[in-house]
Amino acid sequence: MINKEKIRLMTDLAIYEKRNERDVFKINNYYRSDYIMWHMLLAMVRYTLVFLALFGLYVVFRADTLFYNINLEGIGETLKRLGYLYAAGLGAYLVITWLVCAARYKAARKGMLLYATKLKRLARKFRYQE
Repeated sequence: MINKEKIRLMTDLAIYEKRNERDVFKINNYYRSDYIMWHMLLAMVRYTLVFLALFGLYVVFRADTLFYNINLEGIGETLKRLGYLYAAGLGAYLVITWLVCAARYKAARKGMLLYATKLKRLARKFRYQE
């Protein structure tokens, strides 16, 4: 005889695996701190590349004005302001990255605990039928 509850549990587990295999199961392979630090490192590299690209675009589009009004004494002050802008933006982006990754890890961990609970319940059902 077919056990409907066992089939429902197996279907729920299969659907959960299919929907979340990329996110939850990958996240579960990392410690929380490793997962967050890895994503913060990636965020730092991405932010730096985007900042440099935007700065390059600014220089290209404003090249005539920049080269016409060049002031050698003011370059140090301009670079200092640019460094502060970079640091402030990077800091804000890293805080946002930390918050997002911590929330993702927490949700994935909660999902894995639910998944493990359903697996244990299914294992008990098999054990009682044998």
